[in-house]
Amino acid sequence: MLFHITATHDNLSCGGVQARKSGIDISTPEYQAEQTRWMEGNDKVKVVAAYMNQPSHRIFIVVEAENFDDLNTFTNRWKDSGSCDVQPVGDGIATRHAKGVWGK
Repeated sequence: MLFHITATHDNLSCGGVQARKSGIDISTPEYQAEQTRWMEGNDKVKVVAAYMNQPSHRIFIVVEAENFDDLNTFTNRWKDSGSCDVQPVGDGIATRHAKGVWGK
């Protein structure tokens, strides 16, 4: 099942802002690798798409998961620092292909 996640936080709860203020160089490959590791998903949640709007501290993600419990665990990182809206969605392009009407 596909889900669309909108995760938001603010400048006060932003991990990047907090790291910069504590003297951590957030441009290092090591820091970037750790902070974006979630994009690779895990054995229960597949990340299909991930888009970030850094100035507004907002992330838009489409994931595939078999059940809500796995998704709930996956989203803890965003719930710990802000809000996280999760909505089930359908793949309109796949549906159009499956119905045989793509390009017609």
